[in-house]
Amino acid sequence: MRKKNLRVLGWLYGKVLLIAVTAVIITQLILFVVYSQRSNTAEFRINRDVIARQVINLIQTLENTPPEQQTEITKALNLPNITVSLDEKPKYHPRFKNTSLWRVLIKISEQKPNIKLSFLLSNNQWLNVSALIVPVSWHYQIFLLALEIGLTLIILFSLWNIHRFTEPLKKFTKAAEALGVNLRTELLPIEGPAPVRATALAMNKMQERIQDLIAARTQMLAAISHDLRTPITRMKLRAQYINDDHLQQKMINDLDQMEAMIAETLSFAKEDARQERQRHFDFSSLLSSLCDDYAEIGNHVVFEGVFQKVPYTGGILALKRMITNLIDNAIKYGKKAYVSLEQKNGKIIIEVRDEGNGLAQDMLEKVFLPFYREQSRSRNTGGTGLGLAVARDIARAHGGDIVLYNHPDGGLVARVMLIAP
Repeated sequence: MRKKNLRVLGWLYGKVLLIAVTAVIITQLILFVVYSQRSNTAEFRINRDVIARQVINLIQTLENTPPEQQTEITKALNLPNITVSLDEKPKYHPRFKNTSLWRVLIKISEQKPNIKLSFLLSNNQWLNVSALIVPVSWHYQIFLLALEIGLTLIILFSLWNIHRFTEPLKKFTKAAEALGVNLRTELLPIEGPAPVRATALAMNKMQERIQDLIAARTQMLAAISHDLRTPITRMKLRAQYINDDHLQQKMINDLDQMEAMIAETLSFAKEDARQERQRHFDFSSLLSSLCDDYAEIGNHVVFEGVFQKVPYTGGILALKRMITNLIDNAIKYGKKAYVSLEQKNGKIIIEVRDEGNGLAQDMLEKVFLPFYREQSRSRNTGGTGLGLAVARDIARAHGGDIVLYNHPDGGLVARVMLIAP
């Protein structure tokens, strides 16, 4: 469920980020278009006003120039975007006779994109003017567009660069969390920027050193336990020569308990060193068959779980031992065992409940320590204090965990939580 929530949050984060980036890009494009239109309109008006002033200045100049020089002036004042001529007849509309220059200026301001007019001079000659407003220059707009595109690319590159750093760090965080419960997790891939690669490499080396350290400790523990079997056997033989039957029986019982502890220790070491192949199976069938096996030999073990298939992939032998240890504890300390199974919120939850006296609140976590035994659970029950430790190690090796709690109606409940496939 947690992984599913993280995926949902990641999807929402990506969606919000995409919407935000898209909104920024669209906003920038809208601002660019609006600014370009306003800029083009302003530039067009400026060019039109310049032409209008040129035309008015030309009319004033011609009115103050003798008729014989007017033709030369019109030829000299011809500009690339303005064509003027003195003719006997008007060529264009509107035509102005005895009209103020202010009126002419207003009419010019109303024309676009070309300005054409005919104005009657005081010497009865028509001044024909044809002007083309200079097209708006797009160089500045092209520069702004390039700037907008560059800004967008910078934003996208920054987001990609952030993702390039954060994605390996997310994997690093998940790997660190997984390493806390299972030392056999896969090594981190060496990818991403140089600092991230260096961190992943250091993480992998640390994991390998821890694995080597645990393996050496386990081998030493197994060797010591194995070597202790020989003197215990000799002590059992020598105990047979003790004349006091009561003392002889107490010594043999102590030696039997020591031998059982050594056997459990060796089994624990072998379990820790074994790499079992992962297989696909039905958890419901596995639990049901285990409960039936216990019931056939006279134990009160009841399966209360679902009878539909609950698929899972893991080490069957290890998981069998985990459940067996929990059921054995329930039978030893609570006389009866009730096993339940359910699948919800992306988890497989197995509970083993007994009808014993339960545990004190401060003991619920301590009993998972190897060889730790709560005083009320004496060795007369036949345990060695490794069952819960082994069960938790197996659960954590499968990415899950085991917790204990006292049932409201009495008895102790061991809850196993595994991630559903």
